[in-house]
Amino acid sequence: MSVKNLSQNFRPALAKSVLIAAALLVWVLAPTGAQAILATSEPAPSFSLESGNNKKLSLDMLRGKVVVLFYATRDTVEVNDALSRYLDTLYAAQPQNIQSQIYRLLVVNAMEATAVTAWKDKLNETSAKMKVTIYGDWTGSMFAAYRMRDNDSNFVIIDKKGVVRFAASGKIPNSRFEAIKKLLLKLVAGK
Repeated sequence: MSVKNLSQNFRPALAKSVLIAAALLVWVLAPTGAQAILATSEPAPSFSLESGNNKKLSLDMLRGKVVVLFYATRDTVEVNDALSRYLDTLYAAQPQNIQSQIYRLLVVNAMEATAVTAWKDKLNETSAKMKVTIYGDWTGSMFAAYRMRDNDSNFVIIDKKGVVRFAASGKIPNSRFEAIKKLLLKLVAGK
């Protein structure tokens, strides 16, 4: 066998070995439980959302606030209920000047909505019950721009300057709640 033939036979094996090693490295370094969607420190992509009562919201409208974003399908809204309740309790315990610096953004993937009026009525009903406006991602633009995981719960924190500071999909383990709390309070303080 010539050196040229040996080299040609070796390249695919080397490439395969490199890919396996890279996959193992990603697997070892990935956070347990939830998986990252956006990279931290990257600018948050712009978005345009609409609530059930046609109220519009964009990222530009939230500049200067820390955005706590939950994005889910109607089948996955309960995946991170424990985190949502934990953050609701944290939010309620803060003085008004701190609360005014945090925007709790709940978004439902509404791309598959065929009966839009019924979906909007349900969003309005649930928003009233939860005492927070729920927005629909009607076109899927946020889903695509934020690289949301389909049929999963997605969670993102955006700082006051519009930079992603935390992003994950899947169930966020309770063991990470305290670190998320510290991050939020640090961001509100402008650090």
